[in-house]
Amino acid sequence: MMKNRSETFGRLLKAGIGSIVICEGTKAPVVEDDLGQQIGVSADAIQRYKAGALPPEPRTVQILADACVRRGFMNREWLQSFLHAARYHQSDKLLDQLCPLGPIRPRPPRVYENLPAPTYSQFVNRPQVFAEVADGLGKRTAAVLIVGMGGNGKTSLAREVAACCLRDGGEVPHFDAVVWVSDKDRPGTTNLSIVLDETARTLDYPGFTQFDHDEKRREVEQLLKRQRVLLVLDNIETVTDGALLTWLLNLPEPSKALITSREKHRALWSSWLVELRGMSDAEAQTLIAQRLQALQLSKIAGGDLAHFEPLITVTGGNPKAIEMTLGLVKHERRPLQQVVDDLYAARGNLFDDLFARAWALLDEAARRVLLVATFFPASASGEALSATADVQGFAFDRAVERLADLALLDVQQVDLHSPPRYVLHPLVRAFAGARLAEQAGFEEGARLRWAADLEARVSQAIARQPYWELTVLAESDLSARTFLDWANRTEHWESFLTIYRRVAPFWSVRGLFDVRNHYTGLAIAIARSMGRTEDAVNFLASYARLKAYMGDRTTAEHSLAEAMALRSDLANKAVSLGTNNILAISRTDAQVESEKRLTTVSLGTNNILAISRAVLDLYAGQPAAALATLFEQQPESLPNEIAQNEVAQNQHDYWIGRCLIELGRYVEAQSTLERVLERAERIGSARTGGNSANLLVAICIAQGDVDGAAHYHARSITIAKHVNDQRQIAELRRVTGRLWAMQGNIPAARSSLAEAIDRFERLGMRRELAEARAELARLDASDAPIIGASGA
Repeated sequence: MMKNRSETFGRLLKAGIGSIVICEGTKAPVVEDDLGQQIGVSADAIQRYKAGALPPEPRTVQILADACVRRGFMNREWLQSFLHAARYHQSDKLLDQLCPLGPIRPRPPRVYENLPAPTYSQFVNRPQVFAEVADGLGKRTAAVLIVGMGGNGKTSLAREVAACCLRDGGEVPHFDAVVWVSDKDRPGTTNLSIVLDETARTLDYPGFTQFDHDEKRREVEQLLKRQRVLLVLDNIETVTDGALLTWLLNLPEPSKALITSREKHRALWSSWLVELRGMSDAEAQTLIAQRLQALQLSKIAGGDLAHFEPLITVTGGNPKAIEMTLGLVKHERRPLQQVVDDLYAARGNLFDDLFARAWALLDEAARRVLLVATFFPASASGEALSATADVQGFAFDRAVERLADLALLDVQQVDLHSPPRYVLHPLVRAFAGARLAEQAGFEEGARLRWAADLEARVSQAIARQPYWELTVLAESDLSARTFLDWANRTEHWESFLTIYRRVAPFWSVRGLFDVRNHYTGLAIAIARSMGRTEDAVNFLASYARLKAYMGDRTTAEHSLAEAMALRSDLANKAVSLGTNNILAISRTDAQVESEKRLTTVSLGTNNILAISRAVLDLYAGQPAAALATLFEQQPESLPNEIAQNEVAQNQHDYWIGRCLIELGRYVEAQSTLERVLERAERIGSARTGGNSANLLVAICIAQGDVDGAAHYHARSITIAKHVNDQRQIAELRRVTGRLWAMQGNIPAARSSLAEAIDRFERLGMRRELAEARAELARLDASDAPIIGASGA
């Protein structure tokens, strides 16, 4: 008589139930109780099945198989093995029912693009030039150059073509990705390195930005060879980097460049040329009809657009000039012909006259809003514009309406559910920038109001639990960089450091390591020049840790040595001050407070440097030395100002946990990291919390605790959903692969490890990349579960 037991059945059922636990973020007893109720047995019976006891009825096998496939997303390979182990007699029928072999609908591929939102509600099609651009993109030439005077619609045309290239419409060649770079945001600053960085980030390889220039160029060129990428360079007439222009003309196939310029750049003569002139009468009339409707002038204008022919003639069919002129017609409250006659009579540049007349129609509030709009390189929210310009309520709404009517402010709105954002046309930006330069006092006050507004909004976001929202910083990132450049240039260094501290964590979370490196270097120099030794030590230590993460040990050690030298100066100053105060016959309250502050600062920097030293040693394969350093600098031995800083305590304990794992001391590591995770969840410290949860998953796997691993895995997923920390997510995919492997789902384990490898490569995390590749190789070689916790 055949025994009613199968160890294979029990192992496969554990994997299936474990998958349900992971996918639903619950606990195994809850799932087992639910399955028992469906079958009509107790949860103890489910435990016996997991131990290898075979169910007595086929119906029980059906319910278990259905739950694991539907709720746990187990695949056909698992189901086939499960039914065979269960000795289910009609396995083929149930296999085809639960996991049919028919065509599987693939998950829609992610579209990699960074296109700006359109400023037009409906694109006015220009069939001839559109076809010329499409024809050029189909040729062997590397670049297509669109040339036309300012306001002719080069940017709108390029954006529409690029959007069409991402669709399979057939009008234009298809591209897998679009990378948009515009020199209008910071005229004259775009160079080859910036384009390489933006390409790497848009294609989701932010780690490449950390490489030296030659390696970065090679890696980006490999990306351009592996897929069809359309690289759009807008407003290239202000670019002065000859290396960039040469590179564009030699772009590796199958990728292409689409370039817009106001002039036929000599260095780009070998590109495919498309000249964009003014609109034809039919095209201009379509634009006029749209604009009249937006200005609520359609009824007054009537249905016949033929009488707008003089307007088309005087503007040369220039779309921007047409929009501005119609705005003048509305707000100057004069007949169209009189406005047109004035344009005919005006001498000099058409736009000089249009801007001068539009400026005269603006009240003080509208002028302030227009001037501060230049602070925002990409786009601005209404709230940020209002706060920066110090124009609120009805006055702001009226100002924005007037600016939009006069085509001085363009409106971006993705859909009806998203708030509008405001952008400047390059011609308007140049005009407003010139007016701003005439009012230096206004600029300083407005810049500082912008900084105060961001500080207030970030403070509000941080107060939200469980984890603070990053939306504010995501929307303000480019504007923050512009502010930091201004603050550094004008020596508003206190404001620089304030904003830097707010946005630097965001750059790390989003993988913008090159941006953080650049501004950290400035922050270090500023802190030193201000005599802010404590800040300089903190920034240098942070920079050292970042370089260690990225595998640049030489730079990391150099930065840490600098920080240590500054710390020694700080400590000597504290000792000197203390000695002087002791020798003094009497000490003032100010002297006492100064002594206490300097001593606290010195000890605080010791704690920060201890963590940094430990990180470098740990990444160098010396966990025992790292642990000794951390134990020498326990937070509870520090003054209350530091010991009560739970964020600092958590960082310290987190790295102790990391060291203990590397030394194989799992019980101590688990106790330490559980404390870290609970504290992180309470205070909203997302990065420490997410990383600790991942490490706890790895520890549970190493100890064979599937339920514990699933529990911490669910907590890590919760944090990842809130914060989208790229490094934490990469680690999450790695421990997910280990968990799948432990549960016997080898195909899913391979998939998760492959995704982790891809993310580590994109982030430039070479140490973790090598470890994950080794894990996948071991998995492929043995099909055995991965249970180690090293390197998690």
